[in-house]
Amino acid sequence: LGWNRRRRGARVQMEDGSTQEVVLAVRWAGKLFPVELSAACTVGDLKHLLFSLTEVLPERQKLMGLSKRGVDDSTVLSTLKLKLDQKVMLVGSLEADIQSVAGRGGALPDVMNDLDFDYSKEPLGSSAESESLHEANLMKLNRRVAEIDIRIMNPLRADKRLLVLDLDYTLFDCKGTATRVSDLGRPGLHEFLASAYVDFDLVIWSQTSWRWLEAKITELGMVFHQDYKLAFVLDAMSMFSITARKNGAIVAHQVKALEIIWRKFPERYNVRNTVHIDDLSRNFALNPQSGLKISQYKNAATL
Repeated sequence: LGWNRRRRGARVQMEDGSTQEVVLAVRWAGKLFPVELSAACTVGDLKHLLFSLTEVLPERQKLMGLSKRGVDDSTVLSTLKLKLDQKVMLVGSLEADIQSVAGRGGALPDVMNDLDFDYSKEPLGSSAESESLHEANLMKLNRRVAEIDIRIMNPLRADKRLLVLDLDYTLFDCKGTATRVSDLGRPGLHEFLASAYVDFDLVIWSQTSWRWLEAKITELGMVFHQDYKLAFVLDAMSMFSITARKNGAIVAHQVKALEIIWRKFPERYNVRNTVHIDDLSRNFALNPQSGLKISQYKNAATL
């Protein structure tokens, strides 16, 4: 399978002040993970982001190289005087009971699902939307567009709209206890995708690492289904952190910016022909008018 990769060397220098962000190079298990966060985020936020990339639980993580003085999960990154692309070592092991995604009695890795922020009800031009399009967020978006190389799995079709789908808790119960992943799919999963495929190119965008994303959609039978084809997939590395004002408070969280896709394929997809379905409305914070929030699918019945 062909998967999106981040191009090395694409960098945009940030300005000093409120628009500042933190760009780290985190190494774990012999792999390098480029990470971007708002400087207003905490060490705890960083750990949750690293969990989505490595599956190492936040409470198991020890971060070396952030600061010579002691830090805890409440420490704000802007107080650490971090350099651009500062190297950080992540020390931590996967839980012993996390086995292969196919099951064998182990639970599937989850994504962080804490407090959600509902952007779907915000009208165009609202203060929340204006805040989400802050200069710092636009700079992160521009960098992602430059860095991400989307690999096409199946040919994009002429005159088709785009349907972007979340995976965990949207299309399947990622914490279900069935012995087969294929039994954890949302009822009517394949029938729905086959029906949507008539008018839409299908894209999966998951807030997990590409390793688990590949395993999940393969075990769910979505990669080679005879009634529909996936155009491409995006993983957590295609997301970035934004800061926005909600209910008078500044919040920071990851987003799935559809603008990345629109800029990559401007002749095919745009705000007028794209729909994004997700169980977390915060994921379409930059594109609230394209988002449809769906109820989470949990506690899948098992035979």
